[in-house]
Amino acid sequence: MKLAIYNLLILLLIPILQVRILLKSLKDKGYRSFTAQRYASNLAPVTNQKEKCIWFHAVSLGEVVASQDMIRELMREFNVVLTTTTPTGLRKAQEIYKDSLAINYAPWDLGPLVNKFLNFYEPAALLIFETEIWPSMINSAHNKKIPIFLMNGRLSHQSYKAYLKVSWFLKDILQKITFIFVQTQEHQERFLQLGLDSSAIAVAGSVKFDAPGLKPEVLSLPKFILGASTHLGEEEMLLRVFQKLSKKYPHKLFICPRHPERSTEILKAARKMNFRSELYSQLGEQDYEVCIIDSIGLLQNFYYMADLAFVGGSLVPRGGHNFIEPATMGTPIIIGNYTFNFEEIAQQFIQSNSCIIVLNEQELLEGITSILDDSDFAMQLAENAKNLVARNEGSTQTQVSYIIDKLGALH
Repeated sequence: MKLAIYNLLILLLIPILQVRILLKSLKDKGYRSFTAQRYASNLAPVTNQKEKCIWFHAVSLGEVVASQDMIRELMREFNVVLTTTTPTGLRKAQEIYKDSLAINYAPWDLGPLVNKFLNFYEPAALLIFETEIWPSMINSAHNKKIPIFLMNGRLSHQSYKAYLKVSWFLKDILQKITFIFVQTQEHQERFLQLGLDSSAIAVAGSVKFDAPGLKPEVLSLPKFILGASTHLGEEEMLLRVFQKLSKKYPHKLFICPRHPERSTEILKAARKMNFRSELYSQLGEQDYEVCIIDSIGLLQNFYYMADLAFVGGSLVPRGGHNFIEPATMGTPIIIGNYTFNFEEIAQQFIQSNSCIIVLNEQELLEGITSILDDSDFAMQLAENAKNLVARNEGSTQTQVSYIIDKLGALH
């Protein structure tokens, strides 16, 4: 009955969600591309000839990037069908994998649509990355006796409090998951409090420490400060801070927004503050002070070249974004205090003096100044971060080996 009500609600919501997608597509045409896939139609074919197929769900850009080592390892043994829910995630997946696996938008979480998807691919397992608890997806796979694994699982304190309110419904769904790998003991405890059986969960660390083999390009650029994966509100702070910094330092400011479709509005804001500003895609010989990176797939190059990186989503309550990639590049890192998406990882970075944490605009200014003024401090900060990442590697292999063993035992 609970799932029937849930499916009825999803059915009623789909027209609203479709309108929302059309509105979003005014800024990003990718939202209306492959719309049929959300209804489990026009699905990408499986091109490889492995005996078994697995469905791997990674919701958006961050998860697609973080899971790529895991997916590549799994592709050695299985045909992989990768789903995402956002156009940035879909485009990044297409860029990474080309035609080597089937890439789709995930179907709406409605029982008949999920069943249609499962019937098309007949996967031997469903692998869900991080915290994507979709009831119909899990229930449909369970009913078809398809094992379900939550990989690199995490449950922030904020999500935990929200899930507690619907634990009467969620407990039944969680108990249909075959096994969960979580990043830390804190995450494990939260899942247990929601009703998961202790025999179905293990701490494996985070695959985000297993940074993929990064091969950044050396860009011909002047010295610059980087604002990476920024959100509304953070760009304005960076610009105001840069106004003060530019009086003392020769650096440019590069801003890479989390959502590239916001690039034009950030450019306008910078020009309104009288900065000579350009989009990276239009950069030529002209003089500039601020550059807005308006394409995806380039961030590792800018991390590699930057004198320091502020990693966004952390000075506004978005939960932060992955700062392990700049750590592996040897780039000094500054983060805000909203890091609930990476709470334990952030704590490790802070406790090991591997980053600077700032609470507001003034502290951001002071943090940047401390790095630019003291090259020894900047070098030590970067070295600490690199060492921390190296100490925590190995989660990908642990989780992938378990899946390979289990699927071998199940069939």
